[in-house]
Amino acid sequence: MTVNFKSLPDFDRRTFMKRLGLLMGASLTPGLKFAMNETLFGTAYAQAVAANTPTYFVEINYRDQVDLGQVFVAPGLATASNLRRGDTGDACAMYVQQANLTQRANNVYLTPESLALDPHLPNIAFCDLGEMTPGAIHYHNSANRMRSPDCSYTRSGGMGPMFDNDPVSNFPQGCEEYYSAMPTPASLHNHLQKQLTPGVRNGVALKGITRSIHTVYHYAAGLQGGELDRMRSQQNLFNAFPATSTTTPSILGSPAEAELFSKMLKKVDPKFLQSRRQTQSVIDQHVSQLNEAQVPLTRTSTMSFDLRLTAAERTSWRQGVPEPNVDGFVEGQDGRPSSVEFQIWEQYALATKLLLSGLTRTVALEGEFIDIHNQRPQKQMEVHAKQCALPLARMIEAFKAGGIWDRTLIAIFTADGSRPPGAGYSGDRGKNTVVLAGGMIRGGYFGDVRVAGDLGNGHSYSYHMPDLTTGQPVSMGVRDGDNSRRVPGSRIWRTIAKAFGAPDTLVNGFAPVASASPLPFMLL
Repeated sequence: MTVNFKSLPDFDRRTFMKRLGLLMGASLTPGLKFAMNETLFGTAYAQAVAANTPTYFVEINYRDQVDLGQVFVAPGLATASNLRRGDTGDACAMYVQQANLTQRANNVYLTPESLALDPHLPNIAFCDLGEMTPGAIHYHNSANRMRSPDCSYTRSGGMGPMFDNDPVSNFPQGCEEYYSAMPTPASLHNHLQKQLTPGVRNGVALKGITRSIHTVYHYAAGLQGGELDRMRSQQNLFNAFPATSTTTPSILGSPAEAELFSKMLKKVDPKFLQSRRQTQSVIDQHVSQLNEAQVPLTRTSTMSFDLRLTAAERTSWRQGVPEPNVDGFVEGQDGRPSSVEFQIWEQYALATKLLLSGLTRTVALEGEFIDIHNQRPQKQMEVHAKQCALPLARMIEAFKAGGIWDRTLIAIFTADGSRPPGAGYSGDRGKNTVVLAGGMIRGGYFGDVRVAGDLGNGHSYSYHMPDLTTGQPVSMGVRDGDNSRRVPGSRIWRTIAKAFGAPDTLVNGFAPVASASPLPFMLL
């Protein structure tokens, strides 16, 4: 008997359509899924499904003037002749020699510490010149203008305290009394996903900062379901997400339904997929797996989930990443390893397992470094680079293998004021870095930091923001703490919101960003 959709009884047709929707939602890339929906059910249906597709978000906040200048090296420093390097004064705290840098497209220069990111560069955008956030103690703060464009010491209409849910022992020293009327990115994303799928678990913030005097503010601004669950210990986290074993019935009810599903997939012609910008590898995989899929789709399966890292997982994530607990004193990081609740690499690993489990879709991380005043040793720069680049590369690889990369956004912030290339300065000038990575992100280094002249034992430096349309560095830069020609925090916030699918109807309701637009050069 030939199996076709019309031959199924009405009830079986409805059941089959539900199962087909579940299968396509779980197993296909967004582009391929859209093409299949459009071919099988029409453009309107495909657009409606795409608008209701879950997304995943990881927000990573590094505190205490982290310098990521040896992750992606500013082109102006990478190509400068006779660069005066050193760990004090005006000398440049970028220790990798030109011969040891790896140049890639779109103004990217990698160091040996960041080379693990090389395979993923098409989807990693790096900008050092976001708007700086004022702070009384050399720009220490738990807010950030890129995460909260309107954050202010003055409380005006619609603003609430950002600091209530993230208390510290010496408030407001270094964790200032900021007010805002806008959600920080992870809270916005958490709200959206809970509106989309009411049963999804609440997003979490791993409070990985060990010193009681510092934190990072997360703020929902009154959005329903926006507040994250704060996890202040690993045991809190494991209690919230206990080990489970779930038996899942077959996705398709019978071999006949599996055969019908295969026939429907084959209607999606490879030429059509090419017109939808699907890569040849995706098309080849689509064709080769059709027949293989029929039998597994009718089997009952059991899935076990345990958030605790296995010995093998710990070894894999930990490899090459410095940490105080094992390596002794790590320059620029907490020297009291007994108080470290979440190692930085460990947070990346736990966030990856959580999102791949599908239990929740939003995770915020907090990594801590201790600012070293009046100097920036080579070891500190290497630690900052390794503790960013290596876990990030492993997270991206895992998301790609798990099939959710096209729907995932990772945003990394240097939550404090960051620093200039000059080694002897604090965070009241220079850079405020944001890194965006995800399947919807266009990669590259945007803007530039250049040598403006000789000064003391090193140089003076100029900061050239990216043109807000093209992404190319502007010709006229600014010096020191001049905040007038930086990428507005509102533009970066809108870019993040756009990338993880926040609707304009919601975003335009926040007055501080209503007139801002996403940065087109960072989005695919």
